[in-house]
Amino acid sequence: MKSLFSKPLIILVQILVVLVMVEVAARVLFPKFTDDKVFMDRAFSRLLNSGVRFKPNRDNYSRKFGFTLSADSETTESTGEYTYTSKTNSLGFRTREIQPATEGEYRVLLLGDSMFYGVGVQEPEMVSAVLEEQDPPDLSVYNYSVSGYNTVQEMIVAETYAESLQPDHIILGFFIANDVIPNAIAYVDAEGNYSTSAKMARAIRSQLKQSLGVLYHSTALRIIAHRVYVPRLRYQVANSDEVISRSYALLSEFDRFARERDARFSVVILYTRDAVQGGMQQAWSNSRATGELIYSFCRQNSIEVLDLVNYMNTAEHKERYFFSEDGHPNVEGNAVIARAIYKDLVEPRSVR
Repeated sequence: MKSLFSKPLIILVQILVVLVMVEVAARVLFPKFTDDKVFMDRAFSRLLNSGVRFKPNRDNYSRKFGFTLSADSETTESTGEYTYTSKTNSLGFRTREIQPATEGEYRVLLLGDSMFYGVGVQEPEMVSAVLEEQDPPDLSVYNYSVSGYNTVQEMIVAETYAESLQPDHIILGFFIANDVIPNAIAYVDAEGNYSTSAKMARAIRSQLKQSLGVLYHSTALRIIAHRVYVPRLRYQVANSDEVISRSYALLSEFDRFARERDARFSVVILYTRDAVQGGMQQAWSNSRATGELIYSFCRQNSIEVLDLVNYMNTAEHKERYFFSEDGHPNVEGNAVIARAIYKDLVEPRSVR
């Protein structure tokens, strides 16, 4: 007797059954992903890849900076990849106390986030320490980088401490993975304090939901999107005119700030491990495109810029210069960054 169902129809039914089973399993195993608000909160956080809003009940909350590190503190952090101790000065930065300038001294103010802060490495291995080693004793580096800071917070740091530091050169680390979108949300208010725009945050959140499309409507697909697709969306959102234009404005503001104080200003573009690796993984995220936009803007506006993709751009570099799990530059990575900064930005300092 001839079957009532054709073979293609049977295969289709089998596929649908499997998909339903996968969806049911996803809802049982990952119940939080079924809640629209919880999922969007997680996806938005992954998109930002950084904290932006800081509540008063948070440890070390600061109305001016968003948050600060504890002053005169010593903490040791240990993971499976590293153990390191960080000590802060009386202002809460992982650097020396401010000293009177000496004759012939060239003073650098280093600003950035965890990529310059030195996560995973001891003090003599930090970018700032290795940079000083290139030209002792004339070169002194004050590292006012803080893990988790964005360019808005770094601007407030510069405005707060430049007068007492009197730097000859301000070097800003710009990390493409978590500076651009936070920069679009954060701003300095009329009192000079760190603030965030709820309107801009809602707009970016809405853009994220729209970009997820059909992936938003399935728990199983939400899980995949959170892991694989949202990092790609991060750079799509970052590269949109409305978002990246805020970073352009901040870089111009930094440049004006330095010029008004007769200091040089330079930007160092830093990348994630995946962007350094290149190949299919980098092509999927298209993360280098963000660095290219920032580099082009700096060049077009006569802002001195170092693109670290010139020094870190292969799968071998990814393995050599970064912690495999943590993702921050390791000891050798910090050294490569420091030497690149010296060679391209600091050594030719006689040229104004």
